[in-house]
Amino acid sequence: MKQYLERASILALSLVLITSFSISSALPAMFDYYQGYPKEQIELLVSLPSFGIMIMLVLNGFLERLFPERLQISLGLLILSIGGTAPFWYQEYNFVFAMRILFGLGVGMINAKAISIISERYHGKTRIQMLGLRGSAEVVGASILTLVVGQLLSLGWTVTFLAYSAGFLVLILYLLFVPYGKEKKETKRKETETTRLTGQMKGLIFLLAVEAAVVVCTNTAITIRIPSLMVERGLGDAQLSSLVLSIMQLIGILAGVSFSFFISLFKERLLLWSGITFGLGQIVIALSPSLGVMVVGSVVAGFSYSVALTTVFQLLSERIPAKLLNQATSFAVLGCSFGAFTTPFILGAIGLVTQNGMLVFTILGCWLIVTSIFVMYALQKRA
Repeated sequence: MKQYLERASILALSLVLITSFSISSALPAMFDYYQGYPKEQIELLVSLPSFGIMIMLVLNGFLERLFPERLQISLGLLILSIGGTAPFWYQEYNFVFAMRILFGLGVGMINAKAISIISERYHGKTRIQMLGLRGSAEVVGASILTLVVGQLLSLGWTVTFLAYSAGFLVLILYLLFVPYGKEKKETKRKETETTRLTGQMKGLIFLLAVEAAVVVCTNTAITIRIPSLMVERGLGDAQLSSLVLSIMQLIGILAGVSFSFFISLFKERLLLWSGITFGLGQIVIALSPSLGVMVVGSVVAGFSYSVALTTVFQLLSERIPAKLLNQATSFAVLGCSFGAFTTPFILGAIGLVTQNGMLVFTILGCWLIVTSIFVMYALQKRA
């Protein structure tokens, strides 16, 4: 039982990693409240935590030397919980802007750790299963908070920020059930093992970071734009859109549970096929004539998104030595955060070409498919 509680608590760290977008269903109400601000500037509040995450990921090496792992994770959970719930108390735009960055700083302190801690402590089939479950934990956390936000919207958009108090619960679980000072179960390495990233490793990390950035960017675009798209096309209101987003995220549970099967079936080509499928899912969303078709597209997108992102970190755990894994993971997560942060700007750039929601999602889907093919080709060339 103790072992299961420890694993569950480690997986719980991932519950809060991608929840910054859970408040997206509150955007229509926020547009009304912040009248006079450009739409893109208000949408920026949703993806702004990614900027704070990127800052912390850049400082990851310094943080590792400054703080023990347990203190770094505990501080991160405390900071994200405070920054996440603060907009409930005060809604002035600049204050909310600052608190969203603070929330991102907290997430950034635990982001890479929540992933690398699994690859450092577990090996073989257990590692693959835990990485798959970790991906599920991300979408479970995001979907639950998205559902909570949808229910809290009836009480006012400011109340939705209280959903981030879940971070306090994760902190309690971590402190209670993850042993302090437990030795990492690492396999013995030869003394000649490199202590620095080689050029080949850096190339691998860069390619995977590019794939992760585009995957997260297009997924964030779905999260941001589906509420407005559904309202504009008469397919549902803000509360219904939160339900669609929750379904899209919850399907990631199935993706995580079945990940070990897919990785054994497709191996490294899983990154290619999951990326292509995700792109096709976005195109289905773009062309959906009804709510039912949109739900189908969202399910396909949510499943393949989770598989694609988990494959990125699985490839890192297989190809990067354990001593360098946290550093490599930090760069990959930096790619994820960069993709999320730049989403409003990407949407703004596409908006200069077209304001048609169908074309926007089609462009994003095609972009992801092309990127996935390019990355897979480049990885095979470097193999």
